[in-house]
Amino acid sequence: MSAAASSKNLGARLWSSYNRQLDARPLVTKSFTSFFGFIVGDGVAQVASGEKYDYWRTARFATYGILVHGPLSHVWYGILDKNVMPRTPKSPAAVVTKMALDQLLLSPIGICLFYSIIKTMEGQSDKITQTLKDKFWPTLLAGYAVWPLAHVINFRFIPNSQRVLYINAVNVCWNVFLCKLASSGPQDESRIKAAGRQQSGGKELKAEV
Repeated sequence: MSAAASSKNLGARLWSSYNRQLDARPLVTKSFTSFFGFIVGDGVAQVASGEKYDYWRTARFATYGILVHGPLSHVWYGILDKNVMPRTPKSPAAVVTKMALDQLLLSPIGICLFYSIIKTMEGQSDKITQTLKDKFWPTLLAGYAVWPLAHVINFRFIPNSQRVLYINAVNVCWNVFLCKLASSGPQDESRIKAAGRQQSGGKELKAEV
């Protein structure tokens, strides 16, 4: 058997095993999916920065992924699928409604949770309020340049069980931005806000995950 065929068979077996775990243990499997998604996202962000690798930082993001992001995503998508036009879940109206609810409700809540929990794990809970003042709007507006389209694809084409995996695939790129912003200090914020303006089509960003 050739190396290519062997690799293909291994990939197929891994994919089949992942799907079996999704059926048997959906919450745990999706939680671990977010765990690895945040590890990869922060890993790419740190390597790209060229600075000394901070393993504790990656551990904090991975902890957030497995304990908060994965379970919250699992529950949230279940709520949307159950309550938003369940008879026509792939219709344009259902897709747009789910996307709007996700962006208008979950995104602001998720941003607040993310920065509050990360700052708490850093031992800097006293800085949560200031961090949210500084970073909430840049993160939210940058997200609006990415996630509406990503979620239209998500709710229209991705099977329910695969949504957390899909979101974590998108998150690899998004987490590079998010992890960098979460770990940035005042000297970095002007550059990050400028990047956010470019992602948002040149709109001026206010100081606000």
